Amino acid sequence: MKLADILPKEAWAKLEHEIQEKFGLMGMVYDKDGFTFTGDHEFVNRLCPAIKDKKDALAAICSIASQNMMAEAEKTQKAVISECDAGMVRVAVPIFVNGTFMGTAGGCGRKLPDSDIETFLVSKTTGLPEEDVETLAGDVPEITEDQARELAAFIKKRLAEMLKA
Repeated sequence: MKLADILPKEAWAKLEHEIQEKFGLMGMVYDKDGFTFTGDHEFVNRLCPAIKDKKDALAAICSIASQNMMAEAEKTQKAVISECDAGMVRVAVPIFVNGTFMGTAGGCGRKLPDSDIETFLVSKTTGLPEEDVETLAGDVPEITEDQARELAAFIKKRLAEMLKA
């Protein structure tokens, strides 16, 4: 069974949009295999598309963080708030249906107020000059830890409502 078997793809895309509208992060729903399936994502900064545009950077930064957080969310059955290797916050809330792990819902693309974007790492993985990465990183919006926890609570509540219906 897949998430799209439980609710239509449009319902999951709506959750992604709610995450972005309410919290300013790029909302993402991943299936249990770690793939997004709605095909409907909006970046919240200029750095993320530059990372995701390069296969090696996507694998080294986004995919690794997503896989690790998904594994932790499944194991602990709790929301995970962490940073990707580029230095941006990611939130992953596990989705369980009848005790079976189905994937995660969350968001990414902002940074903690005291955090720095790892421009050297992003430069090396994307092949972009570090000065260009610094320029792109300049508009990465901030999010506090409290706001990230609020997002996790919001997602948990929304998932309960969605899966109850």
